[in-house]
Amino acid sequence: MNREQLSKLTLAGLFAAMAFVCFSYLRLEIPMGLGMTGKFYIGHTFIMLSALLLGVKYGALSGAIGLTIGDILAGYTTSAPPTFVAKFILGATVAIIAHKVFHLSEETSGKKINFIILCSTIIGGVVNVITEPLVRFSFKYFVLGWEKHVAYVSAMNCAVTEATGDVFSVILCFVLYNALERSVLRNWKYDV
Repeated sequence: MNREQLSKLTLAGLFAAMAFVCFSYLRLEIPMGLGMTGKFYIGHTFIMLSALLLGVKYGALSGAIGLTIGDILAGYTTSAPPTFVAKFILGATVAIIAHKVFHLSEETSGKKINFIILCSTIIGGVVNVITEPLVRFSFKYFVLGWEKHVAYVSAMNCAVTEATGDVFSVILCFVLYNALERSVLRNWKYDV
């Protein structure tokens, strides 16, 4: 393993840990329909940031792993499989938009970089608000055998909390990316 791979693996672990901490210790549980709760947290910030800095391979996996472990350790074991899939899709979307569509690694203009960051994280957030409830509904209805209306209400609860959390995650990701870019990671090499 060379130095660059070790750096990426270390950052991926850090971002997974930050997503885990946000979910496990900094979440707000909001009462919603049918006695269920919605979970509001900013863990998506670190999935998005990881995807921007590390790309699909390390970035998307780190967030998916961090929040899946968070679900398991918090007692939401039936939520772990859809969490892994949904968070991987979120990270992959942000990474693909930033690096494959807009070529973030080749950009030098600060304004264009900011545009790319905002576009990729907003699109990733919108994709997440659509795909995560679908993944969760499908898993709960088809795999776990929940009644259709209960799985539907659970998916709608998920959509509301994801939409709210993703607004804050996009803003925080933008701020953190710019802070990191100007300080610790100013010489970071993108090789995604």
